[in-house]
Amino acid sequence: MTETSTVKLEQWTDIRELVLMCIGTDKGTWWGDPTFGSELWKLRQTGKVDGKTTGMVQQMILDCLWWLKEDGLAAEISCEAFQAGKDTIAYSLQVSRPDGTSLTIKDVWNGI
Repeated sequence: MTETSTVKLEQWTDIRELVLMCIGTDKGTWWGDPTFGSELWKLRQTGKVDGKTTGMVQQMILDCLWWLKEDGLAAEISCEAFQAGKDTIAYSLQVSRPDGTSLTIKDVWNGI
């Protein structure tokens, strides 16, 4: 008989992986937690990128990471986004941990 163990997301020490997993997972599609993930997939259905889309990407990123603060993994989370091309929005995410360390993640979201 083998013993299995469960790893909770809150036990992960690499917050970068948690953030990228959350942003890159379509909300409601992960069997382990239907609230995990972002709603960025909804924006791809519109097929356009503009100033309004930029604000929506920024807010959706922040919305999907709320649980990091609630669970004590992050003290503060901020995000800045800007249109970087016809179909691309670049974002910079700053995650401050409770121990005072911080992490910056820069990435792009492609609308199509």
